[in-house]
Order: sequence, then structure tokens, then C-alpha cells
Amino acid sequence: MARKRRLAANARERRRMNGLNEAFDRLREAIPTSIEDEHKLSKFETLQMAQSYISALCNLLDQAHK
Repeated sequence: MARKRRLAANARERRRMNGLNEAFDRLREAIPTSIEDEHKLSKFETLQMAQSYISALCNLLDQAHK
């Protein structure tokens, strides 16, 4: 019984991580990056780039409304 629960928990964790990794892949596709930069961004780098991109877009919107 404990083995079944462990296998089920492992399967849930695998699905969770696969979903998280897919979300990061989609986010990486949405963030503009340099063509020269061919390495895959880490999760941390992806979040930093997304934050910078969102801030830049907000600044553009603020400037457009002035």
C-alpha cells in the first residue's frame, strides 16, 4: 500500500514538474532575446528577463500616455 502511494506521489510530482517546465519553455518563447545568445536560459534567467521585459513594456505604455 505504501509503495502504491509513493508511486502515485512520484507520478504527480513528475506531472507537476513537466507542467512547470512546459510553462517556462512557453515563457522563453515569449521573451525577446539576442539571436547571438543560443544557450537555453535558466529558470532564474527566464524570470529575470520576463521581469525586465514587462517593466520595459510598462515604461513604453507610460510614455505613450503622456
